[in-house]
Formats: sequence, structure tokens, C-alpha cells
Amino acid sequence: MGAQTAAVMAYGRFDEVPERVARAIVDCVDRPRREVSVGRLNVVLRAGFTVLPGVYDVLVGPLMRSAGLSGRSVAAHDGSAFAPNPSGEAVRGGHLPDLRELVSRPLDAVVGALRRRFG
Repeated sequence: MGAQTAAVMAYGRFDEVPERVARAIVDCVDRPRREVSVGRLNVVLRAGFTVLPGVYDVLVGPLMRSAGLSGRSVAAHDGSAFAPNPSGEAVRGGHLPDLRELVSRPLDAVVGALRRRFG
């Protein structure tokens, strides 16, 4: 499943994702709450963490490494807290992992494990 497909499943239409997050932030300013969830999938993940925290802890690390992080190196920089970074700032694009990389990492791990097991 591609990252965009996952976003559509979690939020509805993919092109509405930034707007839904922005709407949730504005709503929280108007009606302060301790926590705010955006998207159907986030509600499911929160429930899983609450009901089965041990299972969640076992799964979240590998899932984050394979689906949530790009693995690309970043050169040392001062960050964006004190100076803008126009080339790295956008409402859409650039923040989703490459689909080939998303699929190949877990697949490579499985193939490697099978080779070690069956020589």
C-alpha cells in the first residue's frame, strides 16, 4: 500500500489532508482540548495503544522505520526554527516516503531472513 493510499484511507481524500489538520488546529484554539485526533486511522491507532500497549510497542518501532522514515541522509544545518527554509517547506509533497523504498525495505529484510534460515 502506498503512502498516499494510506493517507486516503486515514483521512478521506488525499488532497484534503493539510486542510483537515489546519481545521483541527483552529478548532482546538476555539475549543481547547488536551488531545486532538485527525483521521479515522489515528483513532484506531490510539485505541490500539490504549487497549494493547505491549503489542503497540512491539509494532510501532518497525512500522515507523519501514513506513514513516525516509532513511535519506540530511546534511548538517541550523534547522528552521530561526530562519526559514523555503525549499523544504510546502503544504503538499516531499513528506511521503518513496513507494519503492517503502516496499523494498521490508521485502529485503524478509528475503535476508529466508536466506539465513534456508541458506
